[in-house]
Amino acid sequence: MEFRQLTYFLAAAHTQNFRQAADLCMVTQPALSRQIAALEKELDIVLFTREKQRVKLTVAGKAFVTYAQNALESVQQGQQEFVRWREGLSGTVHIGCNSSLAALFLPSLLANFSHQYPAIHFTVSVAPSDEVIKRVERGEVDLGFIYDPAIPSEVVSMKELFRQPLHLLTRLDHPLAQLEVEERTLTRIVKEPLILFNEEARLRKVLNHLFLQRGISVQPMIEIASLEGLKELVKLGCGVTLIPPALLWQTEQSNGLVLLPLADVSETFVFALIHRRIGTISPPAYRFIQVTTEILAAVVKKYAL
Repeated sequence: MEFRQLTYFLAAAHTQNFRQAADLCMVTQPALSRQIAALEKELDIVLFTREKQRVKLTVAGKAFVTYAQNALESVQQGQQEFVRWREGLSGTVHIGCNSSLAALFLPSLLANFSHQYPAIHFTVSVAPSDEVIKRVERGEVDLGFIYDPAIPSEVVSMKELFRQPLHLLTRLDHPLAQLEVEERTLTRIVKEPLILFNEEARLRKVLNHLFLQRGISVQPMIEIASLEGLKELVKLGCGVTLIPPALLWQTEQSNGLVLLPLADVSETFVFALIHRRIGTISPPAYRFIQVTTEILAAVVKKYAL
């Protein structure tokens, strides 16, 4: 069954005249008659009764009109939607994101983008950064958001979004908050009870590498997989932690917590968008990547100190 056969059939059903239908479809009458006959043969039903100058729909033909109209409308809608998809104006984007960024960074980014492109839908899968990288490699997601990317595979391309230094997160009334910046060293901080992410977290791996470079031995008082749990423990006075500013809501800094720069840690923490180098990025995903870089400045400003 072909698109043109349905078009010819509906034109004939409307005019009840093959010649007029052929004129509407801008084909010859014999060509239109052959296509309708082929359609009847394929369906194994008679759609029209033929008279001298006119044709008349059979009972089966009348029933088929509805199906033909729905089919053509679906095809036309599909064509229109494909044009929108090809232009990056509609479709679905599959995103992988680690849990911290999914809670704090990604919502503002999606909200900004969705205001501009409401016909693009998103599915977000949350996983540790290393797993997000693997999902991008396997093509299970279009792109991923991670921080401190360590990408050994040439399959994945990284686009740096922004970078921030590590900061001390503590209570406003903690003694460390009263120190001058030059006194707030890593050696001094690790003397306090530490609350850190567990060993699987990307941030914990960064901190472990930093401690190893400095020859510092650390035994956390509490290890936890939840960012919200970590911040709540700091707020309750159970200890202090080290995080980049983007992982803290501005409101939390006015609600008993404070982020403070470190005197002797100059390393920056990279926040990045990753996607596959090999293969074509879907138009809506490519649109999202483009717009992400344009609206990111506002998102960064929201979380900046």
